[in-house]
Amino acid sequence: MIPWLLVNLLGLSAAVTATWLAWRTPRLRLPLAGLVLLLLVAKSALAWLPVEEAALLPWTWYAWLQGYWIYAIGGAFLGLAIPQLPQVWNRISIAVLAVVVLAVGATETGWMLRQRPLGEEIAPGPDHHLTQTTGYTCAPCAAAIALSYVEVPATERGMAKACLTREEGGTTAFNTWRGLRLALDGSPWRPRLARVTPAELCASGQVSVIDFPAIAHAITVVGRGEDVLLHDPLTDEPRILAQAELASRYGGTAIILEKTGYFDAGRR
Repeated sequence: MIPWLLVNLLGLSAAVTATWLAWRTPRLRLPLAGLVLLLLVAKSALAWLPVEEAALLPWTWYAWLQGYWIYAIGGAFLGLAIPQLPQVWNRISIAVLAVVVLAVGATETGWMLRQRPLGEEIAPGPDHHLTQTTGYTCAPCAAAIALSYVEVPATERGMAKACLTREEGGTTAFNTWRGLRLALDGSPWRPRLARVTPAELCASGQVSVIDFPAIAHAITVVGRGEDVLLHDPLTDEPRILAQAELASRYGGTAIILEKTGYFDAGRR
């Protein structure tokens, strides 16, 4: 409830503040509208650029705002437009439209109110493999598998919570990165959302969580030099996947686990 309230109050505050600024500072109306419009375009572009979005906004709390702030910006833009309209009925119409935009945003963030435990409290086995117990927890299972390779304990249910997995929408790439970032906090490992080639995924020992876009499915791969060991949460055990087959199914974006030098430097 609290995240939903905070996020939607932020959108309402943005719209009200924008309207107030437009009334009080007529000279700034157009520059402010241009700035907000630029932000609106930027957010629309970032929706298709997950790697850039994670690089520009690399905070775990951003996951709560990621799907909402386009509504907050839209409400602010309409708020800036209200005082610039000469006819009262026009101002009322735009105000109503702003309310509709914020209401849609409140509906779209309704998943924050419907969160419940998903999956089971099961961890990867000795072979690092984990089979998903629901139709929408492939990403949490893939993340738990990746974590087991760097000796960080995790379960399907625990990672579903950390990754903000939803029954109706599964898990986004950013939210999978978020879950891994939270789980790896305090360890010498960090997740990095990046565009990498199949050959890079095959690098010996490289652990990555990737997506098969054709079926909207998350998996984990571990590089073996010429091929990868595939951990598919839909199957009961891992198997070898040739680089050519990987290339034909891989979407191009991966969350790779990288060891940082901070902890090693701290020991010296």
